[in-house]
Amino acid sequence: MTHEQTMQKLKDMRLHAMAEAWQEQERLDMCAHLSFADRLGLLVDAQWLDRKNGRYQRLVNQARFSNRQASLEDLDYAPDRKLNRQLILELASCNYIKHARNVVIMGATGAGKSYLAQALGRQACAHGLSTRYVTLPDLLDEMHMAQSVSIAEFQKIRKRYARYRLLIIDEWLTFPIDEKGTETLLRLLEQRSYNGSTMVVSQLDPAEWLDSIPLAVAAEAITDRIISRAHRITIHGDESMRSRIS
Repeated sequence: MTHEQTMQKLKDMRLHAMAEAWQEQERLDMCAHLSFADRLGLLVDAQWLDRKNGRYQRLVNQARFSNRQASLEDLDYAPDRKLNRQLILELASCNYIKHARNVVIMGATGAGKSYLAQALGRQACAHGLSTRYVTLPDLLDEMHMAQSVSIAEFQKIRKRYARYRLLIIDEWLTFPIDEKGTETLLRLLEQRSYNGSTMVVSQLDPAEWLDSIPLAVAAEAITDRIISRAHRITIHGDESMRSRIS
């Protein structure tokens, strides 16, 4: 089999990274002294890394982050913010997702809650875990619109949100929700219980959620499903994140 035929077969099998790495090996004299096993290992590494990076980009695109530059490496640990570095490092491992534990991030407007949530979301993508970032108003609007189309469409959208390994809900109860929204949210959280992690980003303490959710029993059920197995992070500080950056 000729070099060209082998190269074409690699491309036909969509092993493009391996094909490019082989061409690079042929071009570099430094690879001539390597054994067959070593050269094959480098080719496999190139293809594996290419697929891993491709999956990461697909997961990031699927997540629909509003800030795709959010990064844990750039997180501000200024003393007045009182961030628990050890807890954030623990969350960065994504073990909480594997154990279906939740995260509640609280703080005032501009504290950097959304930034931290999306940085943790990108970390989940890097671990190959399906992630979705959405505000609560947009989530409820999407599900109610699907419900107006058909029951089947509504169930399809709800199942999609239920399947994400990590669902990040921003602007949590920034505005009170109605009874229809309460029922929709409760059923979604019931489906997600013990199957995925839900991260909630809110200006309100969980004790204040009850006042923003109609139907007392449902309000208690929603709150309990979020906080009973949740890590809590409160971002302090008198100066907003935007002021710190500027």
